[in-house]
Amino acid sequence: MPRLTGVPAEDYTPEQKRIADMISGQRQAPVRGPFGVLLHAPEICEIFANFVDLSLDEEKSRIPLRLKELAIITVGRVYGSDYEWFIHAKRAVEYGIDPDAVEDMRLNKTPSFLNDDETLVYEVAKELAETRRLSDENYARALDRFGKEAMVELAALIGFYHTVSVVLNVFEVEAPEGDPHPLKY
Repeated sequence: MPRLTGVPAEDYTPEQKRIADMISGQRQAPVRGPFGVLLHAPEICEIFANFVDLSLDEEKSRIPLRLKELAIITVGRVYGSDYEWFIHAKRAVEYGIDPDAVEDMRLNKTPSFLNDDETLVYEVAKELAETRRLSDENYARALDRFGKEAMVELAALIGFYHTVSVVLNVFEVEAPEGDPHPLKY
């Protein structure tokens, strides 16, 4: 059961309403998940929403969205964040990550990916999520493959979703549908 639920729409302050309208308009969906909780601190919620929109904007991205979604679910898997997993695992598959690899991750098995870029992003995201550091070897591999700008983008995305996972876990935000604990341990 969640420790903190979203702010009911009828209780929104004008600032919360403005931010909720922005979020729901951008996503064509009601405010939920981390945004529902973060709306209790509207300034922070707005910063989070803007970062998500920028980082997942396909036209501005230096890294394919399939790799970004893979990085996100890797962080969510390490943190045991059911909501993050539920939302982003579907997107990872939609953007081209092999469903079998995603299922292996859900079951906490080592996945086999279809190409080296996916393997590299998975290894970088997993290492950062587990150790909060990146080895010289993985840093050099990622920098060589993606370049400086994309490496900064990937590191920022992974770090951001560490924070999202912490928020989701602190407030015990559950997956929105079906099994409230889709991750297996």
